[in-house]
Amino acid sequence: VVICATNFPESLDKALTRPGRLDRQVVVPVPDLKGRIEILELYAAKLVLDKSVDLTTLARRTAGMTGADLANILNIAAVRSSAEDLSCVPMRYLEEAFDRVVVGLERRNPMSDHEKKLTAYHEGGHTLVSIGSSGADPVHKATIMPRGNALGVTWSIPEGEKFSERLFELQARLDVLMGGKAAEELVFGKENVTSGCTSDLRQATGLARRMVMNFGMAGGGNDPAPISLELDEYAVLSEEAKRDIDSKTQTLLTDAYFRAAEYLKTHETELHRLAKALIEYETLSAEEIALAIKGEDATIATRRNAEVLQADKDLKNLVPKEKTPPKPRPPRRSAIVEAAKAATEAAEKQASEAAAPQAAAPPAEADEVAPAADKKDSNNSNNNTSFAAADAVAPAADKKE
Repeated sequence: VVICATNFPESLDKALTRPGRLDRQVVVPVPDLKGRIEILELYAAKLVLDKSVDLTTLARRTAGMTGADLANILNIAAVRSSAEDLSCVPMRYLEEAFDRVVVGLERRNPMSDHEKKLTAYHEGGHTLVSIGSSGADPVHKATIMPRGNALGVTWSIPEGEKFSERLFELQARLDVLMGGKAAEELVFGKENVTSGCTSDLRQATGLARRMVMNFGMAGGGNDPAPISLELDEYAVLSEEAKRDIDSKTQTLLTDAYFRAAEYLKTHETELHRLAKALIEYETLSAEEIALAIKGEDATIATRRNAEVLQADKDLKNLVPKEKTPPKPRPPRRSAIVEAAKAATEAAEKQASEAAAPQAAAPPAEADEVAPAADKKDSNNSNNNTSFAAADAVAPAADKKE
């Protein structure tokens, strides 16, 4: 049996996948909520966790992640806990490890005050548009601290498992991606818009093109029926077809930009409040974002002081979580086959041992039985004599034993 694995089955030669060769495909998707919980429990069994750690909460937050991502989160949290000589891994470090896996490692902020202000309004635009768009995922955090290759990041987490996206949800994603550039233009003017929107525009253009070429989501009114084209087929299209695709892609992007700009114009006061809080605190959670939009910066400061004191207290009073025994894993197919084979061999051996006494009867016993049979019934035929001899073998064998 030959087993192969790939995350890009479209690249395989058709000669490999025709009947008689690699003709069976087993799709292994990313784990669902139940699968993520079991994966986290499997890897966490090797660690000492604090009693406050809730793996179910972490599993709900990690929708779309693979088993390798989940193992990486636990490993990062365990390494940091070990470096600080803690007795177990607290939930706080797991949350920080999650943020690191999603958006990258936080770096020292090298920006000037003016650049921080630009970045704060940029991320504030993303955040406000995401809050105001009905199809967008809930905002998890916003920061102007550099992470990975980005100077600032606003990231969202889906509320639950999502296996497909509707048109208004994809349009909401386009609106959120355009929110940063729209906020910069609204506050600083077109001539002062920065290059920080490069990644946003790249993502938005790629999404809009997929909506046109793959998802059939660009038509409206009396437009022709939607078609599906691969991105690498764009180069071989006619000039007219290319212009049509480009025009529909541009329409989606333009509409998204105007929706984001219009929303920010009507919520400019909230944008200023949010940018001010980002400049002061650099990173805001979802609860702090809601407070900042309302202008309750003093409440944010109070919450932060209380959280720092509680975090220090929790680190000093860590209590290892009691480990639950692992669930028994179902036997593998090879183990089942070996068990069935052993049972078959045992049955065959038992049957052969049961037939062994008859096969081991000596011929002399049969010769001695024949006269006895003749005395019993001298008128029987030869066949009857043989049957009587056979019947008389058992007592003879018992005597021998």
